[in-house]
Amino acid sequence: MIYQKILLVTTLWALSLTSHSEQINADSVERKNATESFLTQRNIPVNPHLPYVESIRNAKLQNAEDVAKRVIVLYHVASVGFGIEPEVAIEFLEKNNLWDSASPEERAFLETSNPTKQQLVNATWRVESIWVLLWALGDVDDLDFPTRQISADEIHRRIPSAADTARFIAESKLRSAEQILDATDMIYRIHWAVRDAQLKGQETPGGVDAGVVLERHYSLNWLTLYAEEWDDVTTDT
Repeated sequence: MIYQKILLVTTLWALSLTSHSEQINADSVERKNATESFLTQRNIPVNPHLPYVESIRNAKLQNAEDVAKRVIVLYHVASVGFGIEPEVAIEFLEKNNLWDSASPEERAFLETSNPTKQQLVNATWRVESIWVLLWALGDVDDLDFPTRQISADEIHRRIPSAADTARFIAESKLRSAEQILDATDMIYRIHWAVRDAQLKGQETPGGVDAGVVLERHYSLNWLTLYAEEWDDVTTDT
């Protein structure tokens, strides 16, 4: 009799957990299904066994001010990649109290007297990260399908002047968590398709740009606190 009561309580507890889990993850399931349907229509392979991204009920995002600061830091990192003197970038960041917002790897890059060609190339790729973060702040209307690279000029036109930097940071606001999670789910599944094609020695599916996908995935994972620190972000698929 005691055993039966224990079994009943255990069963009810397990069912309640399952019901609660299903309720929490309902938006994640819907998001995953919508993404997979969209990608299938574009002839991009999907992996139905990939896990869900975080439910909106449990999602945590970087705060808007930190996102805006990251935009300014990345802009100066990318600018060094495109040829401005590192001292100019460092002076600006220090003057605007943003030097501490640069990651350890970024500070090391800006302070090196002889960066490698690959370091400079990597820095220029950060324009793609800036684009994602500007979108998250509402300064870019749409995050288009990742088939083309963003130009430095497109970024430059959207970066505040030196005089407006403090206001840009103070007045920044994030898009809805739902929009950011939708974008994260999309790029996560696209990135799996890209890596699957690379492993098989095939062309990237759907005409997507592998470099753009990587940078977007990295930025969105930072936005959704997959890792708190910029240098610690990974793009697992």
